[in-house]
Amino acid sequence: MKALAIAGLAGVAGLAGLAFIWVCSVPPGQVALSPHDAYERLAKGDLTDFIFERQCGILVHVKTEASPDQSVTWHIKSSGKEMLSFTATLSPVDDRRTWVDIAVSRERDGREAYDGTKDYVRPALKQPVRPAIAELVAALLEGRAFDASRLPADDLNINSACDIQRGGVEAGIARFSINDIPGTDSYGTARIRAAE
Repeated sequence: MKALAIAGLAGVAGLAGLAFIWVCSVPPGQVALSPHDAYERLAKGDLTDFIFERQCGILVHVKTEASPDQSVTWHIKSSGKEMLSFTATLSPVDDRRTWVDIAVSRERDGREAYDGTKDYVRPALKQPVRPAIAELVAALLEGRAFDASRLPADDLNINSACDIQRGGVEAGIARFSINDIPGTDSYGTARIRAAE
């Protein structure tokens, strides 16, 4: 009898907890922060873990461009050239909730950059990049570290150039740049150009 009473109380407490979560939860695309607080977290966010996890074989740098309380854009550059950019745009729902919209730069064909459908000779980041960007933005807004385990498994076919180039850099046997002659790495390019 005592066990039934305890089980009944545990069940009621569990239902109350679920009701609390349901009432207090935020719809997808929204965050329980004011636009200013969301902006501050994004603008001051550290992308080190994101870049380390997603970077391919070329050296990339991040330039942050911010419009206070409205948006934050991150430009991914290599050798001075923009490889892609992505923006988190903030819209107030009320004084304590903000709608967050993510946009990724587009290629000439109109598709999002690094959407998983296009091969890049010198890729900057693993594809598809949108799920990783969504995880990055969520991590920054929630005040936690970027967590690659929350992403779908990598598509080895679309990321083969990325994985090969990153592997060569990590092993110390290759170096890559967007200015390399196709089919070579930076060392091979330097030898070819020196012989010309």
